[in-house]
Amino acid sequence: MKRVVLPGTDLAISRLSFGTASLHHLPSSRRRLDLLAVARDRGFTHFDTAPSYAFGLAELELGRAFGKKRGEVTIATKFGLYSPAGSASGTPSLWLRKGLGKLSPRFSRPLVDWSVARAATSLRESLERLRTDYVDILFLHEPSAEAMRSDELLRWLEGEKKQGTIRAWGASGEASGLRTSVAHPLAMVLQVRDSTTRFEADEILQTGRPLQLTFGYLSASASQLAPASAVTVLEAALLRNRTGSIVMSTRRPEHIAELTTVADRSPA
Repeated sequence: MKRVVLPGTDLAISRLSFGTASLHHLPSSRRRLDLLAVARDRGFTHFDTAPSYAFGLAELELGRAFGKKRGEVTIATKFGLYSPAGSASGTPSLWLRKGLGKLSPRFSRPLVDWSVARAATSLRESLERLRTDYVDILFLHEPSAEAMRSDELLRWLEGEKKQGTIRAWGASGEASGLRTSVAHPLAMVLQVRDSTTRFEADEILQTGRPLQLTFGYLSASASQLAPASAVTVLEAALLRNRTGSIVMSTRRPEHIAELTTVADRSPA
């Protein structure tokens, strides 16, 4: 698959990135690992995750898949939003927590903490689950406006970069919420929601900044009364984000092959 160097960084990543937020919907670790292997074989080199995805299970599976092949991929994870009651250790633990979440929101509602102490703990835990000593991008996960102005967080991130535990940092969330922060040093990399119907990422483009990572195209189409085909949506998405990478996810190996073919023939 084609690669791009993300504007403002030295990170070379695949034109499509694989998101792991729905990876846990596959019923077994074997099927999750098989899906990740197909994605890598089809040219995905960038994988996006977070501690709050499936109570940490997404990070665990990425660690199992690529811990011994770390140089073959780039990985982004996040901090700021955390799963209640800590991380899950496997599929049974995950479904128990999911069941409890249906009984009470306190078992499913993310915990929000922008303190440096919690961020440092989160990064250490993520590195352990990912079976690596560094991540390529560490995102503030849906940050508040106050978090995006934090000099304390910036100093901590700069220190982690010097130590080699992260290569870059940034913010992931809604474009409307990040527009006012595009010039802040915390916004080195922006990962924002976009679609081919609402054009949310125009909030960033209008500041004169090129797009880096965008997500949400296929899910936005699926929510329409007459959704377009995945191929049509991805073709339009690749034209919208010509400079960066599009984060997508699927649970179907044959879907991966179909969409990577679209990316390969894209002129962008």
